[in-house]
Amino acid sequence: MMLEASGRRNRIIVLDDEDRVRRVIGLQLEREGYDVILAESGDEVIAKLSSDAQYDLLISDIRMPGVDGHQVLKFAVENVPDMPVIMLTGVVDIETAITVMKAGAFDYLVKPVRRDDLMTSVEKALGYGRLIKYNRRLEIENRKYQLELEEEVNARTRELSEALSQLRVVHMDTVRILSGAIEENDPYIRGHGNRVRHMAHHMAEALGYSSRELDMLDFGGLLHDVGKIAIDPRILNKPSSLTPDERKIVETHPLVGERIVSKVSYFTQIVPLIRWHHERWDGKGYPDGLQGDKIPVSARILAIVDSYDAMTSDRAYRLALPTNRAIDVLHQEAGRQFDSSLVEVFIREKTYELHFED
Repeated sequence: MMLEASGRRNRIIVLDDEDRVRRVIGLQLEREGYDVILAESGDEVIAKLSSDAQYDLLISDIRMPGVDGHQVLKFAVENVPDMPVIMLTGVVDIETAITVMKAGAFDYLVKPVRRDDLMTSVEKALGYGRLIKYNRRLEIENRKYQLELEEEVNARTRELSEALSQLRVVHMDTVRILSGAIEENDPYIRGHGNRVRHMAHHMAEALGYSSRELDMLDFGGLLHDVGKIAIDPRILNKPSSLTPDERKIVETHPLVGERIVSKVSYFTQIVPLIRWHHERWDGKGYPDGLQGDKIPVSARILAIVDSYDAMTSDRAYRLALPTNRAIDVLHQEAGRQFDSSLVEVFIREKTYELHFED
């Protein structure tokens, strides 16, 4: 059992109109150290979820008299979106399973539930809940970062000449506007630019980058996907595989991004990063098929952290990979998609740990 960051035990509501079923499930969870609340009706659970108390997981039967599991699930998804829901049923019905999963359930278990299956599902659901809460905290951190950055810019305007301070404001406003435009176009990458910036900066510091080089890499990390603002959101958020034509459209975003950023003279140094962050070490990347050392080091760094963050984040077409699986992929692609020496830096410096820092 894992505790919340506050140190409290995870709180789980178990809803089932059958007394024996909910008591058995509750007892199994309590033995694992969870704080369990038992409920026998949908009305009771809705009342609990409407209170100020915090709950980390709901396990709910589907077929019940009165307010059934479908109604409880709908209420939970709309009112407690950070809390995963596991549905229970006594009937093996694929159509029902598909229905509740589409409605927002995290998992679906058939009664009688085996203890191992229950615990596995509960651990995964709580882990998913922590990830959702982390992403929420990251959004707050992003807003806080922007506010702090704006305060820093305002402080500089009091110290520097009017022309220099105005130039700085323009640069930062440009980054803020473009970053916001990217995320509005593709909600699945919300926070992605800032995470890429953090990880790329961490690797570059280990490689001895200067302060000026780190600043430029920060801008490159925030703006590397700016070209996606020109791509139809229906393609970016498509929940299934892209067609060849759609993939060609997506692969234009480095060139579009280059055209956008190159219009700002201050960002001249990051133009190569934006154009070449999808190049591969083996020369099979895009848009130019650069190979090996012909790809700038900063672009190679972005390729690694961009891929890692994409693998470990939910996307429209798949759920996030666990950290160890994503690291395995980096190892497998070292020398093919990625620079082997930089993959070693990423692992040695534990850059992946930054992905889940508050």
